[in-house]
Amino acid sequence: MRAQWFWFCIFGLLALFGTLYVLFAPCDTTPFLKYESSFVLYDRDGVLLSVFRSLEDSFSIPVALRDMGPWLPKIAVESEDQRFFKHRGVDILALGRALIQNLRAREIVSGASTITTQLVRLVYPRPRTLGAKLGEYILALRLERKLSKEAILEAYLNRVPLGGNIYGVEAASWYYFGKSAKDLTLLEAVSLVSLFPAPEKLRPDKNPEGFVHRRNVLLTQLFRRGLITKEEYDLYVRAKAPSPQGFPKSAYHAAVFLERTVSSCQVKSTLVSSIQTTFERVLWEAVTPLPEDITACGIVVENSTGHILAYVGNARFRENPKKAYIDCLQAPRSPGSALKPFVFARAFDRGLFVPSSIVADTPFGLGGNVPRNFDLGFRGPVSCEVALALSLNVPAVRIAQTLGLRDCLNLFQNLGFSYLTESEAFYGHSLVLGGCEVTPFELAQAYTALARLGEEISLVFCPEDSPLKKRIFSQGSAYMVATILADSSRFNPLPKKALPKPLCAFKTGTSYGLRDAWTVAYNPRYTVLVWFGDPKGLPHEELVGIRLAAPVALRMMEHLMQRKREWYKCPEDIEWREVCTISGKIASSFCEHRVLSPFLRNVSSFEVCDIHTPFRPLGRKEAAHFAITSPVPGRKYFLLPGNSTLRFPLKAEGGKGKIFWFVDGEYLGESPPEVPLFVSLPPGAHTILACDASGQSDTVTFTLETGAFARTRKDLGEMAP
Repeated sequence: MRAQWFWFCIFGLLALFGTLYVLFAPCDTTPFLKYESSFVLYDRDGVLLSVFRSLEDSFSIPVALRDMGPWLPKIAVESEDQRFFKHRGVDILALGRALIQNLRAREIVSGASTITTQLVRLVYPRPRTLGAKLGEYILALRLERKLSKEAILEAYLNRVPLGGNIYGVEAASWYYFGKSAKDLTLLEAVSLVSLFPAPEKLRPDKNPEGFVHRRNVLLTQLFRRGLITKEEYDLYVRAKAPSPQGFPKSAYHAAVFLERTVSSCQVKSTLVSSIQTTFERVLWEAVTPLPEDITACGIVVENSTGHILAYVGNARFRENPKKAYIDCLQAPRSPGSALKPFVFARAFDRGLFVPSSIVADTPFGLGGNVPRNFDLGFRGPVSCEVALALSLNVPAVRIAQTLGLRDCLNLFQNLGFSYLTESEAFYGHSLVLGGCEVTPFELAQAYTALARLGEEISLVFCPEDSPLKKRIFSQGSAYMVATILADSSRFNPLPKKALPKPLCAFKTGTSYGLRDAWTVAYNPRYTVLVWFGDPKGLPHEELVGIRLAAPVALRMMEHLMQRKREWYKCPEDIEWREVCTISGKIASSFCEHRVLSPFLRNVSSFEVCDIHTPFRPLGRKEAAHFAITSPVPGRKYFLLPGNSTLRFPLKAEGGKGKIFWFVDGEYLGESPPEVPLFVSLPPGAHTILACDASGQSDTVTFTLETGAFARTRKDLGEMAP
């Protein structure tokens, strides 16, 4: 008898210690709280822009329980485990009820799973056997000792499968309803929970009848328990099965860029969903009528913070994602004339030029290369303001020569153009004309130095990042460039007096051979960059900046400003002086035509006009008055019968050095002083411009007409030789 009690006690103690071990043994909660997450990109207001598959090839967006909304957790508990907050991981009452039902039916017709045991099964999948079930119960009891009910419910709702490769209620909310779980309505929350028992079988897109039946069963359960009213029940049971919205695919290339550069799986960016969507649509509409090899990219920057508000790496992504994977914003391209404003700003800062300074737009050779303007013409002496506004190549090269190519290259490198790794000799004078490579992203950042009146700011994707700032130009020189590039007559057909404030400054660029079309537009608030081109670098006749990229950039800027205009206040380092319109220098009392022009205080040269003087300077021979003597201004000339063109002498007197001749804006050649240059001209009105080596110029207009015979003696006098 004593031996029996001895062994009874031994087995009892073993059972007790075994039970205590089962219940109180250490439990590692890490696998339950660690999720395999998709990469998710949000805008600055929390709107989902893009979501990528996780490493396990699934879509999962873990969120906190508080971010699942008021309805979904409550309905999930009501559907899956009504006594969840009362049991300790295993519901004894449900277990007993299931046991009785299964014994009566002599088969498994009911289970006793709790949310905790289902979570265990999701983390540690096992075959559905009695032993596996017992193991789930034991681990569930341990888990409940370590984690709160809220933590367990959160882990379960972030892991529950909801059709295909979609896991968790947040990912499913976006896929089925196009919104976050916290924004789901009561009906939407019920619909999502209806998928829990058999997500693949009950998917609304594959089995709408089965889905509606299961959802209505759950609605009946909620109504009977008093969680919804009769009116709500009658309304909801008549609802159709939802059509899945799919995951958003906005800002795809921004998401790819961030996935590679940040460590977090969920990134709340500086992007603004409404601006991003509009920019994608505007660029898509622009590339749709173009050859399919041409695409576009663009970026919108908030100048005050450096925040990237929109990032479109490839406008063709909406059409064919597989062919539009290249992020053109990060690809090096030739900038064309888009670099010229930086050279002009540096020249203003060096005190070498001011906007009114005269520069020769006349041909000259550089080691056998003759730079020409985009229209293949020359304009003679022009101001820096006109040269930059019209993007003239020859004046830009002359200014770069004055600065020195080494200074220009240092400037570009300081602006952040990482592909400029060669010496100035390698690039030559083509450097200022775009004979180099920059990425659109780098160019947009460089233009913030102009948009922020001389201070460049680094571009950032994340609100918590602190952008770097550095001063590149003075406020005054950047203001001068902005004022020049804001000339509305270059593009806007409205008269300037109708626009008290410019919408923006903008600069176009077209690379050599028509391979890239650029426009960068900016004002105090925003910088907008647009690029069009062929990713393979092939030329297309459509790729001209002013025709293709400028309308898109200005349209986007109009959208951003919402019909409100903001412009820069004149900086304190600017002072305004009257200048002579002929010499571009400070006007003397003898200059008849004057305009106000900006100068940099204590930097710019204040040289006074030396063209208009009352007497001959001592020790210097007075220059003869420069004037065109042939043709006679305002005269009519007639072709002899049977001739389609007239070989006409162009002649000027006075001046210094060679005479450069322009007919109707096109350079036709040069001649020695007082020696005629013969040209063939067709009928019509013509404008002749001549300038000498010292910068003096004269212009005449005349008309060349056809006629059978001269009718008067006066006409005979005007008959062409």
